[in-house]
Amino acid sequence: MTAPFTPRLKLDNRDPRVACVLLLDVSLSMGGAPIDELNRGYAQFCGELGEDPLARKRTEVAVVTFGGEVRVAQPFAEARELVPQRFSVSGTTPLGEALDTAMDLVEGRKAEYRAAGLEYYRPWLFVLSDGSPTDGARFERAVQRLSDMEKAKGATVFAVGIGDTADMTQLARLSQRGPARLRGLQFGPMFAWLSASMQQVSNSVAFGPESDTTQIPLPPVGWGTA
Repeated sequence: MTAPFTPRLKLDNRDPRVACVLLLDVSLSMGGAPIDELNRGYAQFCGELGEDPLARKRTEVAVVTFGGEVRVAQPFAEARELVPQRFSVSGTTPLGEALDTAMDLVEGRKAEYRAAGLEYYRPWLFVLSDGSPTDGARFERAVQRLSDMEKAKGATVFAVGIGDTADMTQLARLSQRGPARLRGLQFGPMFAWLSASMQQVSNSVAFGPESDTTQIPLPPVGWGTA
């Protein structure tokens, strides 16, 4: 995959930013009801996040899909500019490449924040998968890179397993928080939680070069199990 493209920052908005990358599994096993509910949940997320006066300006969202190939389905955009889209399923689960792509996006965006003199909150990576990584060696390297990033307080990582086939052992390697398993197909409640969490972060004053958003109270996770 070529280096991901992201639009330039809108410098007329001087608010601090929180970058959030959604990594969405769209492999063939997500076909049918799962992808339908994922699409509905993402549309809900776009709408809810755009309604909060601060989150709509401060939250920047990018979407990386992985199913056969890895694609930047949504380059970084302010929440007020997000529009729903329909994701379709294809192929296997190249999670390692997706992680590298997401980390490249985050590092590039943080560099832009610094160059523009903007404060920012610690970025979020939110990973959804219903299977096991199919790019073994690439996945192993990406896990180490992600671990180094999280330990350096360069990102906060959440991992969510979808359905009984999700490889929770591998997902547990992605985050110090440990993964959650989605209850059924409750994508709507999960995206509502993510939207509310982004609103909590963007309304806080815990920003700085590598701000610790882990101390910001987040809504209860009623949509998943540990």
